[in-house]
Amino acid sequence: MTDGKITLVKEKISQLLQKPFVIPVTLAALIALAYGLLTPWMGFYWDDLPFAWFLRFFGPTEFIEAFRPFRPLLGYIFAATTSLFGEHPLTWQLLGLLVRFLLGLQVWSLLRKVFPTREQSVLWVVLLFTVYPAYGQQWVALTHINQELIPLLFLFASFIVTVNLLRNNKRSIPLTALAILLQVIGLFSTEYFFGLEILRFFFIIVVFAETISGKKELLKKTLLQWLPYLLVWIANAAWTYFYHQSDAYNSYEISILAMLSPLALVNEFITTLSLSGFISWLGTFNIFSIVDGSATQIIAFVVLIVAGGMVFVVANHKRQDITSNTPLAASYWFILIGLVAIFAGRLPSWAAGLPLKIEFDYDRFFVSIMLGASLFIVGLADLMLREGRAKVIFLSIMIGMSTAYQFTVANTYRRDWANTQDLFWQMAWRMPALEKNTAILTYELPLKYLSDHQLMSALNWMYAPDLSGRELPYALQYLKTRFTPSEIRADHPIEIAYRTVTFRGNTSNSVIIYKEADGCLRVLDPVYNNAETIPGASFYLINALQFSDPSLIVINAAMPTMESSIFGNEPEHGWCYTYSQAEIARQSGDWEKVVKLYKEAQQADLFPALPVEYLPFIEAFARTGDIETALKLTERTAKGQPTLCPALHTLWGRVSSLEAEQTLRQICAP
Repeated sequence: MTDGKITLVKEKISQLLQKPFVIPVTLAALIALAYGLLTPWMGFYWDDLPFAWFLRFFGPTEFIEAFRPFRPLLGYIFAATTSLFGEHPLTWQLLGLLVRFLLGLQVWSLLRKVFPTREQSVLWVVLLFTVYPAYGQQWVALTHINQELIPLLFLFASFIVTVNLLRNNKRSIPLTALAILLQVIGLFSTEYFFGLEILRFFFIIVVFAETISGKKELLKKTLLQWLPYLLVWIANAAWTYFYHQSDAYNSYEISILAMLSPLALVNEFITTLSLSGFISWLGTFNIFSIVDGSATQIIAFVVLIVAGGMVFVVANHKRQDITSNTPLAASYWFILIGLVAIFAGRLPSWAAGLPLKIEFDYDRFFVSIMLGASLFIVGLADLMLREGRAKVIFLSIMIGMSTAYQFTVANTYRRDWANTQDLFWQMAWRMPALEKNTAILTYELPLKYLSDHQLMSALNWMYAPDLSGRELPYALQYLKTRFTPSEIRADHPIEIAYRTVTFRGNTSNSVIIYKEADGCLRVLDPVYNNAETIPGASFYLINALQFSDPSLIVINAAMPTMESSIFGNEPEHGWCYTYSQAEIARQSGDWEKVVKLYKEAQQADLFPALPVEYLPFIEAFARTGDIETALKLTERTAKGQPTLCPALHTLWGRVSSLEAEQTLRQICAP
């Protein structure tokens, strides 16, 4: 290619990059890279699953009553959106991408009006805001779209209307009323963004500061302009406080007075600023701290290159031409407003006594901090690096790293949903049906983004597809979090009030399950899957095991109907299917079938990931007279996991084989 053609191509690219659609396209591409690559494999997380269950069995209006004790106005948002979009997880994941795109456009529109001479700096804020790494719950879509992101859309829209009125020098009562209405929806529906109203004051003062030099006049005019919104803010504070003190409220307690000591305030200041302003960005580099060559890491590296390169090219063509003789003033505004927004965003969770952590599920509190953190870091970059290429490279790398980091977080959600679906299919294989009022108890399950009461909705979705009342027939509880040691005893009541539904049962009407990350689901019992088969398990699990009653499992029932949108399609029948069927056969005393299942698994080249899963097959071979095979599997089990030797001794004690006892003494000798 000749120099002339190269120059022509560069000119065309330059012209293209000046088009108004470039920024929205860049924003959409960044969102797709950070959050959208794994969308088809995402599901429901945290409160998404019970919300989808409530929607299916009780309808959209159920949210109004379900949220009354927590956020009484938020239920109306849930009712409206779920009426429109239904309960399919893919729909909500796609909506999550759209809402993030709209939020990015709002921030772009708002800050361009507030800082019209800082085009590139505003762009940096928008892009950093979009992939802010400390907020890692983008994929908890049904919950957070309604609970936070839609109210934030309304609040940002209110800011935009206010700033547009100032820029157009208008005094429009209808538009002011519109801004107040949007403010009311944004603030009264959820407490997450209560503190962010202070940003309106700063946006107003920045606009007025362009034409008003006197500080007193500037402050007076700003306060007068902000007054109607301030009154709404005060009303919101009063309403929130009195509602939280009323008998109708049943959630977090406000505890500001207990946290106003100087030491607590200093500690909170340091923690919040360091986490949101520095550690959140620096932590993204951890994804490449160890090069393991995994597919996730390779894709993340490609995302880094593509996102960082794209941002560099676009931003480099948006280099701002600053003619102002005080270019640093805007940088100070960015830093100041950023700091204010960080601590204003932290205020609600801090008042509730909730910690700020970059880990699930506390990272949800960063949703109200991410705009402030983005303004703060861009202000620092403007101040320290000015408008040179170094700043473009630095911020492009930060955005690229944050995008890659969000992709790696997305992959953990993908895996967790796959593990959740696998868990319920294994439940269906091992427990085709359950007697009513059965509680499924376990210490904890190897899932990160779903806990016991959230999983309980899927349990009832699976085993009670025709539920019409508000008494749940089944419960799932973690012994770790729902019981004290003294409560793990026979006939201890299990009473659960979950939003608008209840469960009533007791510990003696329960089935104890256990699952390691790499292993199959196991139903524990005092005889076959007893304490000796779970060496090192928590005393909570050991103490509860005596109450596990496998007879509550209806083993001759047909498998439950599994809704594919929630549980996925039935997985390939691998080892865990064989193991579950063997456990059912053992439970019914059909040892011949257990032997047959093992032989079929061998032919299919299927083997357990954990040695403990050989136990039912060892006993089956022993009871059917094939001592040689039973001893081979015994030796394999003992060598694979020596801590199972007590369980093997107990197993062979049931079979009463002298030869096995001699073999065990050799294998399990200290």
